[in-house]
Amino acid sequence: MTADALTAARRKATELRRAIQSLHRIHGDTPPMRRLLSDLGWIENGLGELPAAPSARATDRIPVPDAPYAREMWHGADDEGLGGRRLP
Repeated sequence: MTADALTAARRKATELRRAIQSLHRIHGDTPPMRRLLSDLGWIENGLGELPAAPSARATDRIPVPDAPYAREMWHGADDEGLGGRRLP
C-alpha cells in the first residue's frame, strides 16, 4: 500500500466517522448505531496499524509451478486423504 492510498483511506475513515456521528444524533444509542461505531473503531485501528510502505517481506513471492510434482518426491509418504495407504 502506498502512502497516498493509506492517506486516502484514513481521510475516508474520517468522513465516515462524521457521517456515523450525524446518524447517531438522529437515531440515538441503538444497537445498530453501537455496532456501526464499533465497526468504525476496528477500521480506524486497522488503518492505524498499517505502515506507510509495505515491508519487503509482504511483497516476497514464491513461485509455484503449474506442472505436477515428481512422483519420487512423495515416495514413502502416507496419502492421508485416501485412508492412510502408502504410495508406491
